[in-house]
Amino acid sequence: MDDRSVFSEVAALRADTMRAVLSPAALEIHVRVVDHLAHTTGASFVSDESLDTLAHGRVSTMAAIELSLAGWWRRLDGGYVIADQELIDALSHHPARRRIGATCRRWWRFLNSESVIPL
Repeated sequence: MDDRSVFSEVAALRADTMRAVLSPAALEIHVRVVDHLAHTTGASFVSDESLDTLAHGRVSTMAAIELSLAGWWRRLDGGYVIADQELIDALSHHPARRRIGATCRRWWRFLNSESVIPL
């Protein structure tokens, strides 16, 4: 997943008021890990070694702690189980569907903002 797509997903996650408020770094790690899992194993488990290849050790450790405290990740021996099944499902589909999904989420965020007056 390219950086533009990652940051688009991060923006969509930050705009979702039903989710916990997390740092942008933690959200970026979350999206990169879920994308990695969606295109490799298909499972929702990321090992500690795999996590360290996706981000620097200190950054990934702090993000993993933050995501675990928010309930998005659960610690398991040797790694983490990703509990965000919605994002896993969204990123595991065909790339064209992912772009459409991100666009829909941006429009949804815009239409539900205070800048749009409903008729």
